[in-house]
Amino acid sequence: MIKLVDLTYYAHRNYTHAAQVKENHSPALAFAPYLINKIDFCFIKHAAFEDHVVMDGVPYHFFKGHNRFWSVTLKTHQYIKKLKPDIVLVQGFIFPLQVIFLRLFCGAGFKIMIQHHGGLPFAGIKGWLQKIAYSFADAFIFTAAGNAGIWKKRNIIGQDAPVFELLEASTHFKQQDKQIGKTRTQMTGETNILWVGRLNPNKDPIAVLLGFMQYLKIKPSAKLYMIYQSEDMINEVMALFASSKLLANAVVMVGRVDNHELSYWYSAADFYVSGSHKEGSGYALLEAMACGCIPLVTNIPPYQKITGNGSCGFLYPPGDANALARLLYTVNNSDQKKLSEDVLSYFQQNLTFKNIADDLMDICKRVMGVSI
Repeated sequence: MIKLVDLTYYAHRNYTHAAQVKENHSPALAFAPYLINKIDFCFIKHAAFEDHVVMDGVPYHFFKGHNRFWSVTLKTHQYIKKLKPDIVLVQGFIFPLQVIFLRLFCGAGFKIMIQHHGGLPFAGIKGWLQKIAYSFADAFIFTAAGNAGIWKKRNIIGQDAPVFELLEASTHFKQQDKQIGKTRTQMTGETNILWVGRLNPNKDPIAVLLGFMQYLKIKPSAKLYMIYQSEDMINEVMALFASSKLLANAVVMVGRVDNHELSYWYSAADFYVSGSHKEGSGYALLEAMACGCIPLVTNIPPYQKITGNGSCGFLYPPGDANALARLLYTVNNSDQKKLSEDVLSYFQQNLTFKNIADDLMDICKRVMGVSI
C-alpha cells in the first residue's frame, strides 16, 4: 500500500484546535475519507498548536509553524522522516526553502509532488530558490495543466517534468428548490445572473457589467446579483452605475453572504458569471455547478478543466465584454432547465470529493510506477 503524506507548510496561526481546520477547510479536505483502505494517508499541517488526532478516519498531525519565508520547521521534518513515506505531497509553491530542507534532511527515499494553489513564480533570489527546490520534485499537480505554462516558461519547472491535473477542492453544496431560493434571496429578474467574487481587476467586474449592460437592451427584465467579499473597485462600479440608469436598476449589490446561505443563491439563479483573467482553481464555480447553476465563465485553464472545455457551461475570452454579451444573447432562448440538469449531472459524475480521491490515487500510482 502506498504511503502518502499530505503536507502543508502554511500555518493558520488563528486556529487553536483541530476541529477549526476541518470545519473551515472542508472543501480541500473532504476527499480524504474516500482513500481509507486504499492508501496509507495522513495530513501534516501547521497552526498555533500541536496535536495528533483522527477525524473522519483520517490522521491529522499538527505542528506549530510560522509563515516567514526563511523559517524551517525542524520538528515537522523529523516526524516525516520517522514516517518513512513513499510520497510527500507538498501543498503550494510558496515555501521552496522548506522543500529543499525536506529533501536534504529526510533523504531521497520518497517522491515529492508539489500541488499548485494559485500564484505566480517569485522574482529574484526567491525565484532562484524555487528553481532549486522544484528540481527535487518528481511531479507537479495543477487544477489544469495550462497553469503550468508560466512555471515552465521561467524554467522553474522542467519542460519535460510530469504534470498532472487534479481539482484542489470540491463542495458539499446541494441544489435547493429554485422557488424557495428565489423567495429566500428575493431574486426577481425574469433571468437571474449571479456573480460571486472579489471586486478586483483580476475578477474584472467592469467587463462583466459592460457585457450585461449590452444584454439588457434585449432583456431589460434581467437582473445581476453581485455577492462580493472585497470592495477594491467599488468606486469604478458605482461610476458605471452613474452613467447608466438601466444598468443601475438591473444590478443588485448584495455584498457579503454567509457561506451556509450561498447554496440558495446559486440554486435561485439561472446563470453564474465570472470575469476572471486567471485562477488557481474555481471554488465559486464548483459551488454553482453543484447547485445546477449554468456557468458563463472565462476561457482560462481551470475553468476549461472544471466545465469539461465548455461541455457543461459557456466560455468567453477574459476582458471581452462584447463576447460575454454575445454569449448572453445565445443563452437567452436556451432550454435552461435542460442545461441546469446537464450541469448538475456533470458535477456529480466528475467533480465530487470521490473524484478527487480517485484521481489522486491514480496520480500516486503513476508516480510510483504502479499499474493502474
